[in-house]
Amino acid sequence: MIKGKDILGRHIVAIDSGQRIDSVHDLIFDHQANEVLGLLVDEGGWFRAAKVVPFEMIRSIGEDAIMIDSAQHVTTTRDDDRLADVLDSKISLIGMTLLTTEGQDLGKIADVYFDEKTGRVEGYEATGGVFSDLSNGRTFVPAPENVQIGEHAAIVPVSVASAMQEQEPGGLRGAFGSAGDSIRGAYENIADATRERQKEYAIGKTAGGDVTLDDGTVIVAKGETITAEQAERAEQHGRLGALATTATGGAISDAYGNIADASRERQKEYVIGKAAGSDLRAEDGSTIVTKGQIITAEQAERAERDGKLGALATNATGGVIVATYGDARDRVQGGFEDMRDATAERQKAYVVGKTASQDVTTDAGETIVYQGGVITEYQAERAEQTGKLGALTAAALSGGLQNRSTEAAVDPSSPEAAIGRRAKTEVRSPGGSLVAAQGQIVTAAIVERARHLGVEDRLLAATGVRPVQTAQSGGTDTRAALADGLENVSSGASNLWDRAKGWIGERREDAETALDERQQALHEQRIKDALGRPVNRVILAPDDSIILNLGEIVTHKAVELATQGDVLDILLDSVSTETPDINPLDSRPDEHGKGALDSQPELGEHTTPATGLSTDPKTHG
Repeated sequence: MIKGKDILGRHIVAIDSGQRIDSVHDLIFDHQANEVLGLLVDEGGWFRAAKVVPFEMIRSIGEDAIMIDSAQHVTTTRDDDRLADVLDSKISLIGMTLLTTEGQDLGKIADVYFDEKTGRVEGYEATGGVFSDLSNGRTFVPAPENVQIGEHAAIVPVSVASAMQEQEPGGLRGAFGSAGDSIRGAYENIADATRERQKEYAIGKTAGGDVTLDDGTVIVAKGETITAEQAERAEQHGRLGALATTATGGAISDAYGNIADASRERQKEYVIGKAAGSDLRAEDGSTIVTKGQIITAEQAERAERDGKLGALATNATGGVIVATYGDARDRVQGGFEDMRDATAERQKAYVVGKTASQDVTTDAGETIVYQGGVITEYQAERAEQTGKLGALTAAALSGGLQNRSTEAAVDPSSPEAAIGRRAKTEVRSPGGSLVAAQGQIVTAAIVERARHLGVEDRLLAATGVRPVQTAQSGGTDTRAALADGLENVSSGASNLWDRAKGWIGERREDAETALDERQQALHEQRIKDALGRPVNRVILAPDDSIILNLGEIVTHKAVELATQGDVLDILLDSVSTETPDINPLDSRPDEHGKGALDSQPELGEHTTPATGLSTDPKTHG
């Protein structure tokens, strides 16, 4: 991953010739496709097109230069309509506000991150916004599949804000990364919502199961769309929690499907080999399968004959036994499917004996069960009476997940411990590309990349989950850590100094070139100013021959002779800028200058322009 501003000013070099073509002035983004189209190397003007390196022509993006195969791969906007259209749009992402479809401010775009291989935009660096305080003022906003770019704002789905939420310590939710975990989160949030939010949530949803009163009256039947009147009635009779729960089940069922509605053959195929989540009995009281038993083909056939195949499928879904996080996801989903269609009696049977993951209280403030407590039958009954059975079920389900996570806990020193955490600082590869941006939520893909590039320790340090050495580890470990740290610092300082020297060398070379050009321009200007003016001293060549005599005019020939004799500086320093008041008869040598004009009179001869008569004093005695 590359940060856009990191490559501005970076040289572009052709591999076939080694020629440094130009440097990057800007990046060209296709905002609708969410990708980099090319690198701008010349903005163009009124009479010339802009020059661009198309992204597909880039061979590699290095730390010090961007390599392309040939200078011929630099194109112009006249040759590429798509590039021309994007440049003509004049839309700049920098400074644009990022808003969710619900109006949540995620900050202003300060930079863009893109994949160095594909050019695909992976995210935006944002300043301000709701998450800025969590990452030193800057945060990483993951790029969605679709983003609507307007004149003043970029609109992204609400899911983008959800993806920016940091997960629990240890990255448990990030490690799950699954629909089952999302179900648990939705189940908990809805069950614990206020009455108004519960009603608002339930209205318009499809009921996942029947909601009945103690006298058997049905408030809403499974499959019905919940109305405002039904929500009010459920609240009046203390069944609002159950209504919210069944509404959640109805919403989830659309995404995950309903095993009970599958064909009989698929149901049987599904259940065979699964572990039963609870006992299943026929109408005559005989047991078809017991809790924990692996379901066989014969048991599936019997369940079908007794009209219990749907119940067996639900039972099997709730009884999937797993040991890994991936399997835990299926268990969460199955457990939810089981609870979704469960009656109040089955919910109470489920929660008894479970550990509550959080406090469950009534609307009046009465605590039914405290966090960490083992749920009793009395507490289950009390929860049902106060309309909190759904919340109690959610707490029990979460407690079960936490207990299972203890058995397969993530090693806090492993890279997986960073999943779901926010990177407080940038993590870069040895080559300089970004593994994780400041403010970015770490995913499994980022961990895998960090492992591949050997920067797992940097990732752990950036997310703040690096384990602290205890005093018992001894001074040796501390000294080793300090030694490693010093070595890293020394290595980093050495690399930094090498890069600094290279940068200084380049700047010095550029400065020297500019100085040489300026000095040359000044030198040429001095020659132009000297031409046609007299000299105030005799200009001698190295062999003492006279190039220009006193008062003679500087000519191109004189400049050439002075250059050949390496006395041009003397000549230029001897140019008079005033009209000389010197009598040549008294002071100049009796010799005609080689660089003088042929028409200039010999020593002592003066011709008046009007008469042309000689004024040689010798002729006048």
